[in-house]
Amino acid sequence: MLSRNELIDEVEKQFRFSIRKMRQEINELFKNEITSNEFAILKFLAQSGPQIASSISKEFHVSASHITNVTDNLVKKQLISRERSLTDRRVVQIIITETGIDLVNRLEERKREFLHTRFNQLSDEELQQLITLFKRISAISE
Repeated sequence: MLSRNELIDEVEKQFRFSIRKMRQEINELFKNEITSNEFAILKFLAQSGPQIASSISKEFHVSASHITNVTDNLVKKQLISRERSLTDRRVVQIIITETGIDLVNRLEERKREFLHTRFNQLSDEELQQLITLFKRISAISE
């Protein structure tokens, strides 16, 4: 039987491996269209509406320079636009374009099909247990 430390080490190893593998598979799904980081920001904009860079930075717990880099790429791909606020010219809003919305919808469907296939081997009860465990782990961290 494994010790408590060995069990925790194995949980960390398996979690890291699973996340890395799933991220690689999702990136492969998106092909050369978009990165997973770009997709996450586009999806956030599609759900939340126009945002300023600092609110995106806070949402994803990343630096403002990272958001600038990712949004620069999205602007080049014409998936978002930057527009100055009419009430305060210092404020620049990041807005998803129709092309961006179409891409999010298309890729979200691909991702949903992938996840259904990926988790097909688990019963509904096992999926619920997994959700419960992740919630418990998240609550401990707070």
